[in-house]
Amino acid sequence: MTFRSLLVAAGVLGSISVASAQTPPEPPKAPPAEQAPPAEQAPPAEQALPASAESPAAAPAAAVPGAAAAPGAAGPAAAPAADGPHPSAEPVPPAEPPSDVAPPEPNARSVTPPAVRWNQATAADTLLEEDEETTLRWRATTFTWNQSGSTTLAGVGGEYIPAMQVYGWDFTFRPNFYVLDRPRDKLAVSAEIGWVTELTNSDTTATYREPQFKDIALNARYSRELWESGGAQRGEYKTDAAMRLRVVLPTSPTSWNSGRYFTLGIGPQITQKIKLLGSKADGLNNVTATLGVTYAHLFAESYTPVNGDIRRVRQTPSGEVAVDDQLSGWSRAMDRLTTSLQVDVPLYKELGLAASFGLLSDFKHEFEGGCVDVSTGCAEIDGSEGTTYLPQTAFDISLNHPVFDVVDLTLGYNNTNLQLGPNGRRRNFFYSPEAQFYLDITANLDVIYSKVTGRGEKVEKKAASAPGRQKL
Repeated sequence: MTFRSLLVAAGVLGSISVASAQTPPEPPKAPPAEQAPPAEQAPPAEQALPASAESPAAAPAAAVPGAAAAPGAAGPAAAPAADGPHPSAEPVPPAEPPSDVAPPEPNARSVTPPAVRWNQATAADTLLEEDEETTLRWRATTFTWNQSGSTTLAGVGGEYIPAMQVYGWDFTFRPNFYVLDRPRDKLAVSAEIGWVTELTNSDTTATYREPQFKDIALNARYSRELWESGGAQRGEYKTDAAMRLRVVLPTSPTSWNSGRYFTLGIGPQITQKIKLLGSKADGLNNVTATLGVTYAHLFAESYTPVNGDIRRVRQTPSGEVAVDDQLSGWSRAMDRLTTSLQVDVPLYKELGLAASFGLLSDFKHEFEGGCVDVSTGCAEIDGSEGTTYLPQTAFDISLNHPVFDVVDLTLGYNNTNLQLGPNGRRRNFFYSPEAQFYLDITANLDVIYSKVTGRGEKVEKKAASAPGRQKL
């Protein structure tokens, strides 16, 4: 089986999308007595992959006076607490989760807590014609069981952060259907539905080993074969192009309790296959490179995370008490631009290697300046001092091997983290406290169905193609 099986994501990062691998901040501990939602339903402002990979929890910041909220924002914006620093003076906030980025094809998954890695469900899907197993319209339908844990939990790495000692399971069902299924043109629609369970106790959920739904993603992808070599080199060189559309719905506790509506992502990609030893060799047949760019935008109730069920009592600089529904004073990453490159190589027969690299550029809202009333008059606040651009880097490498074509095993390593660490220094591209190992066990449901029922004619492969796990 080829690298289509490697496109499976494990949980997390996240993905992307972009809009986005750190542990979310601790939710408020004292909600109203009449209805105190569970911790997972009172999420922090942001969580960073994510795919599923978050940074250490931090106490929510006070609201920014004079901050402009998106249309329809619920509740007034509260003034900052008297003893709290202005958000613009605080360290770099945690990044957004990558659940809003464009999807991979055909075996992608978005990672949410407790996974530490960002499953770059963003830019590339390298499914070529020769990777198709059957003629079923719903081929590439999969169910994935992911096991992932932080590298420091396994004793690898120099930095030990208790909040990052996470091991969890991620389950994802990904139905896929080809609306248009022609030799050179294809249009596929898919969904990603799943849940996660943390098996350690790192405070990512309110209850020990509590299952949580992930955000549901709806994907559409149109692909076209642009060129293929002929003659004696037939199928050894090939160029494909695709355009992807992704909608992420806020079905996870973190999303539906922070005022998210949905995330819309769109982006092109191009895939090039190049001959190495050729399709008749036992290994190193060819190399497949996929370059993708994705833009995603978050539609939400406000630029900052809000929860109408949690009305916090805050003290303004003038000493007055105000009730507020904001979970943080930081702006969300409203826009995300993801650039990714994935390289797939068949090592020996069906054993494949996949490596992916990504840059996630998060753009936050820039609040306008304003003032708050104090005993001496109006205290000016300059809203332009906050950080509005946060880059993240992602690196993933994995080995994949199919078992009788019905199950794919993927063993990999992923590092997704903010480019700048809490100390203001640039982090290593290949390692950080958020790095993790993972194991994916993916059931190819269409292949199992074909073997059991005899339906769905198997497609003869034109050329050996690299098994690849879709990460970016």
